[in-house]
Amino acid sequence: MISYEVHPRTESAARFYRPELDWLRFLAFSAVFWFHVCPDTFESYWNLGLPKTLVHYLMPLVRVGGHGVDLFFTLSAYLITELLLLERNRTGRVHVTAFYVRRILRIWPLYFAFILTAFPFEVLWGQVPAMYYAALMTFTANWYRVASGMLSSVTGPLWSVSIEEQFYLVWPNLMARIKPKYFAGLLALLVVLTWVYRYHYVHGAPPTRYSVWYNTFARLDCFAMGGLLACALHGRNAVLHRAVRFLLAAIAAGLFWRVGASPNGGYFETSPVWAYPQAAFASVLLILAAVTAPAKASYSPPFRMLSYLGKISYGLYVYHFVGGLVSHYLVPASAEDSVWYWVWRAIAAGVVTLGAAMISYEILEKPFLRMKNKFAFVESRPA
Repeated sequence: MISYEVHPRTESAARFYRPELDWLRFLAFSAVFWFHVCPDTFESYWNLGLPKTLVHYLMPLVRVGGHGVDLFFTLSAYLITELLLLERNRTGRVHVTAFYVRRILRIWPLYFAFILTAFPFEVLWGQVPAMYYAALMTFTANWYRVASGMLSSVTGPLWSVSIEEQFYLVWPNLMARIKPKYFAGLLALLVVLTWVYRYHYVHGAPPTRYSVWYNTFARLDCFAMGGLLACALHGRNAVLHRAVRFLLAAIAAGLFWRVGASPNGGYFETSPVWAYPQAAFASVLLILAAVTAPAKASYSPPFRMLSYLGKISYGLYVYHFVGGLVSHYLVPASAEDSVWYWVWRAIAAGVVTLGAAMISYEILEKPFLRMKNKFAFVESRPA
């Protein structure tokens, strides 16, 4: 049964919160940040005087960082699927409109505040096309990039938010209409269809070299595999031995390294046919390793810090291009041929990004998160 009530729930909500998932959120952001802040060619590292053997092993770690968005996608699908399954168990149905209210209160305040702030600088006084900002406003920025290719903008990372919003548009409606036992079968079919689509897409005539990276239909296996993991674990108090969880994480790391070691980092041409499924599967293994850890009432301060950084990871992700831009002016460019130049660039970008995300979370995001919790039937994390 589908519910379209928009009023806040009045009964006390159940709770599902695994801080380990926040750790993975921060890991995903860190990978993307690393990818964007570091040089991305072998020649750049050779010119810095680094040994070629070291560069051979370093470059895959840098190049695979962009696949942090695969972890974001898979993690989002796992968590939302699990929360909606719990909501159905608790209330007998999926409250679709309440889901949309929660997502709007979480995503839109920061998203629109950021793009409206950037708009005059990039469109009115800069070189970014107004149509790109129209695509941002309608959550179709990824499709703009599919058609037009890459462009330079501080809003660059927000193409993935467009894909997330498109996912939100469909997912709860499917879960509301399809019984869980059939939903898992649909997700398995979606994985196969995505692989078939991606194969034909990259072997066809994509409009731009990078278009497969931004194409929603070529990224659906991340969401489907995350949802499948939630369906498989739902209702089971699965706890794996530490050695098994370590093995899962090690296999995931190996898969990610293999993706990064491909000639183009697995991003374009024909490599997405095999690279994207590996990144999605590696993401599933990381999530599985995280959620099968024994639940703890509390964690030591370093892990609580990781939980906090995961909690503000949305802001970290949104602001990190700004951090990179500011760091360009803070660190003298005369030392670009020095390793220390890039170290200080990364530190400066990280400090600016972290500061912006912390302020944003406290002043802009947290008030809306408190409102969001009023529409939750299963609380996922305290604001």
